Amino acid sequence: MSIFIRNCKKWDNQFPIGLLNTIQGKILVTLNHLRLYIFCTILHIVFANCTARFIRDITSPEEKSLKVSAVGDIMVHSTQLTSAFDPKCKCYNFHPVFKNVKEYLVSADIAFGNLETTLPGDAKLFAGYPQFGAPDELAVALKDIGFDILTTSNNHSVDTGRKGIDHTIDTLDQLGIHHLGTYKSVEEFEKNRILQYSKNGINIVFLSYSYSTNGILVPKEKVVNLIDKVRISEDIQLAKKLHPDVIIVAYHFGTEYARFPDKFQKEMVDFAFQEGADIILGGHPHVLQPFEVAWIVDKYGERKQRMVIYSLGNFVSGQIKRYTNGGMIFNFKLTKKVQSGKTQISIEDVGYTPVFVFVSNEKTGFQYNLLPVEKFLKNDQELKLTPAAYKSMLEFYEDTNSHLQKNSLIVGANQLP
Repeated sequence: MSIFIRNCKKWDNQFPIGLLNTIQGKILVTLNHLRLYIFCTILHIVFANCTARFIRDITSPEEKSLKVSAVGDIMVHSTQLTSAFDPKCKCYNFHPVFKNVKEYLVSADIAFGNLETTLPGDAKLFAGYPQFGAPDELAVALKDIGFDILTTSNNHSVDTGRKGIDHTIDTLDQLGIHHLGTYKSVEEFEKNRILQYSKNGINIVFLSYSYSTNGILVPKEKVVNLIDKVRISEDIQLAKKLHPDVIIVAYHFGTEYARFPDKFQKEMVDFAFQEGADIILGGHPHVLQPFEVAWIVDKYGERKQRMVIYSLGNFVSGQIKRYTNGGMIFNFKLTKKVQSGKTQISIEDVGYTPVFVFVSNEKTGFQYNLLPVEKFLKNDQELKLTPAAYKSMLEFYEDTNSHLQKNSLIVGANQLP
């Protein structure tokens, strides 16, 4: 454009002055308009993007989620020890027990269970009821199927004494399985008193307590978390200082073989909720008990969605009576939404997978198998149930669904207040 104007100046003796000035003026005006247009376009792009981001921050909260799968009592009775023992190598193999449920646990972001036996590391202490001790191979199999966290505080925590407490913790540490509830020393307890676990941008604190150790004294300098209101209140307050998104409490409590929670269970659940806990995972009765999801206001005036399952039942055991011969994988999703600086946690997709314990006869002896019932309803899998076992599985399935669907309560799940 400037070259054209210079050429015009060379020819100004050939054009009337008025006409030349008019042409130059229009060119300069056009150039200014072009500059202004470009400038406005840039401003529009910049501010439009800023405005879009601003509106998006207001209307579209940031969302993160994770799936939790929890199971009940992981037990090893004497019949299970016999079944898992391989005389050829004089070793134990628990992998076949869990192979049919592995896909359900490895798919979870967090898989949680109650290790209701000790791992004493001494074959002389391997035993079933009443004082449980199992080989390390059990924990190896649990790691293989996806368990991330195990609670070790239950009424069998000190069945094999000092050795059982120490070696259980060491074995889980070596396998990379997080654990809580028992501690090798007071110093270790103070250091690891609060188990904090973060996944997918959601920060969770786990706490666990047992009603008893069956009258067996906890060895000197060892620690087993027992149900005590003062202690629970202190732990939750310590947990809150870590600013978790969710506090989960595992209780080992209740009346054995009772299908409904007793007064003590309800009292301790209400207490934990009032102190600020969000989710309660119960165990010990060896049968399934109902679950509840509701909006509850704690003593601080905070109204939140909270959940309890009073008993997760047996996950695996040698018990064969009705209601004890199976359990479930209890599933739920935690969703975290952050909007305008405020965090909202919701409990969603609450459900369960019934799991039946089937003892099959193999060439090498009898074998314990955990079966996700819905996959085996037609008995058309490679592993076939005997007519008697198939009938028992169907009975367990009906018992489980009718009991939980009739007596569980979900209020406002998947909804904001």
